[in-house]
Amino acid sequence: MEILLYVSAAIAALSLLLIAIFVIITLKSAKATMNEVSETLTSMQGKLNGITDQANELLANTNRITGDVERKMQSLNSVSKTAEKLDDSTVHINKSFQSLSEQISNPDPKYKDLMQKANTITGIAASIYFRAKREKSKQTNASYSARQDKPHTERMDLLPSPQKRLPEPKQKN
Repeated sequence: MEILLYVSAAIAALSLLLIAIFVIITLKSAKATMNEVSETLTSMQGKLNGITDQANELLANTNRITGDVERKMQSLNSVSKTAEKLDDSTVHINKSFQSLSEQISNPDPKYKDLMQKANTITGIAASIYFRAKREKSKQTNASYSARQDKPHTERMDLLPSPQKRLPEPKQKN
């Protein structure tokens, strides 16, 4: 019986040894798994930091674009208000021109006769002025051609020379 006791003690010792060996193997495997999990978490943390940085940059760009859009919308609002004021001014000018054209087309009877006389006098004065100018031009051309001994072409200016045009206003950019 003692042998049985020794055999059972040897089996128990062997069992404990096997359990210890398997526990050590399991712990080594768990340690390797934990190292892999730690590396994976470190890698994930690095990637998440990169994504976070990109998300922050995207958010900053979005905020910048939003601010730019708001400034442009305010600019468009001011342009719209200016256009409305311009429309009001145009309406006012049109009414003024209509009123003026009505006054001109239907003058007061006491001014109508005066306007006809002024028109006649202006026509006569213009005719006298242009005749005198033509005669003076003929005399100047005759004296010039006599000096040059060249035939001269007679020019009859019945109307005044065209006036200079004013330069176009510069547009702001």
